[in-house]
Amino acid sequence: MRTSEERILELHERMSLMQSRKRHNKYIMQCAAAGAACLAIMVLLGFVIAGAPVHSMPVSPDGISASIFADHAVLGYIMIALLAFCLGVSFTIFCYRLRKHTEERND
Repeated sequence: MRTSEERILELHERMSLMQSRKRHNKYIMQCAAAGAACLAIMVLLGFVIAGAPVHSMPVSPDGISASIFADHAVLGYIMIALLAFCLGVSFTIFCYRLRKHTEERND
């Protein structure tokens, strides 16, 4: 038979475990939402830049262009740079949050 103190102690342990699970689930949802938001922003930015009206740029003389847009070389470079920047920022935020979560979990 358990004493009242043992029952109360077990109850506190269960509550602590439930709260830690709840915090973990909340963290997972926040990470998923942040990742989805970053991905959505990058895709929308790609569509906005691709659909932006641009004055005709000259094409390279031999018809080869190092851009995803054959007739707008500068716009392609700008789009790639912005998307790479957004991806770098989102990856950095993800790594920071992952490290913070790991440190909290180990403590």
